[in-house]
Amino acid sequence: EGIRSHEIMLTRVVLSVLATAGAAGAFQAPGCVPAARPRSAMSVNMQLQPAPSTMSFSRREFFKVGGTACLTVGALGFEVPASFAEGLPKAGAVAPSFDLPSNRGKNFSNKDLLGKWAVLYFYPGDFTSGCTIEAKNFQANADALRAAGAEIYGVSVDSLDKHLDFGKKYDLSFALLSDTGGKVSEAYGSALKIPFMGTFSNRQTYLIDPEGNLRWVFTDVEKRVKKHAEEVLAKLEELKA
Repeated sequence: EGIRSHEIMLTRVVLSVLATAGAAGAFQAPGCVPAARPRSAMSVNMQLQPAPSTMSFSRREFFKVGGTACLTVGALGFEVPASFAEGLPKAGAVAPSFDLPSNRGKNFSNKDLLGKWAVLYFYPGDFTSGCTIEAKNFQANADALRAAGAEIYGVSVDSLDKHLDFGKKYDLSFALLSDTGGKVSEAYGSALKIPFMGTFSNRQTYLIDPEGNLRWVFTDVEKRVKKHAEEVLAKLEELKA
């Protein structure tokens, strides 16, 4: 009874795709790639085309940018709706506590956020296409967000080493926090649990006021990822008014 119905459904979909692709452990599908993008969020593309060689699925391949509010499991040929991340804290409540290491050589906790607005954005993984677009968009708007009295913090389950590489490559001026295991993502209702793959951070953004209260949650980020930072800035100005 404790297992949610959507988890059962997602497990069945993964097993179905793996069986069709002929996967032989460790997410390796010899000679198979999806023929086309699925038409709906939970549709499964069962038409496979020959690939030049055996393909293994990395996390970078796993997450792709979809055209809707979903995470696309690109290498497996189906999409996971954003609504699979549940348990969002209520706006107006005190933001869930955390204490995470960062690529800045120090830990950040919710106490460090007090005194100014915070943009806490969760994302699936460094170096994936959508997350790179999102990070660069936040960087492009970093000065404007800081002028509005806010600081940016990115959160994913990636390691510190990967955060360091990601931040350095794209010259990110804000901290990237490492939520290994996804405990903080879960506390914020941003944990996306994929059968056989583990827990990832769903693409969601939280505005936290200087008193540490959660004031706004963006859940439908995926289809507007290129302009998301501008939306965050506009909402911040609205909340401050």
